[in-house]
Amino acid sequence: MRAVSLNRGSTVSILARSVTKLFGETVAIWEMDLDARSGELISVLGGNGSGKSTLLKILAGTLAPTRGTVRTSGNPQPDRTIVGLVGHATHLFEDLTARENVELAAGLAHRRRDGALEQLEMLGVATHADRRVGDLSAGTRRRVGLARLLATDPDVILVDEPFAGLDNAAADRVAQALAVARDLGRLVVIATHDDQRSRSIATRSLILDRGRIHRTSPVGRLAPIGEGLAAG
Repeated sequence: MRAVSLNRGSTVSILARSVTKLFGETVAIWEMDLDARSGELISVLGGNGSGKSTLLKILAGTLAPTRGTVRTSGNPQPDRTIVGLVGHATHLFEDLTARENVELAAGLAHRRRDGALEQLEMLGVATHADRRVGDLSAGTRRRVGLARLLATDPDVILVDEPFAGLDNAAADRVAQALAVARDLGRLVVIATHDDQRSRSIATRSLILDRGRIHRTSPVGRLAPIGEGLAAG
């Protein structure tokens, strides 16, 4: 994927209108509207099957909605040159080292290859820089995958369950890296079960229930997720 950075003085936006995704007769996303802009970090909360992962794929342009529209920076379709997604599968090259994976992605995106170690250090995996990815734990691979994405310097960063399988120290590292991206003016959207940790970095939170936005709240006024879904 070739990441082309926009002028950092401009505002990147994702506008979703009446987005619906059906898998057969199963509703994954239903009639969803969403506006998101540079400098936001949006936390998407919800239980398994609520539609979080599907929503990220649609915003990334890797999954087409059944109906509705998604515009990125005014384009008719999500522009993959400025949108990056880290899903459950990292798609890393297992025979390459962590450093080589990050350097390769940076080079293909015409970014600094010599910043690979810096990205790995920020995520707390620099000690694994010269190890084969295939020899790393699942949690470490996920952090290498995020380092690879950040090295391409996308304007929109989408991450599915960024804290899954990590201990507190590692999860805090990931949260800090995402907060830095937010403060640099990127648009960050994460899907997560970790209400407490996401609350510490998000500018607002959405609760999904059966593919619908059940509640949207500024950080600090978000009800516990169990309480919010009980009403649905």
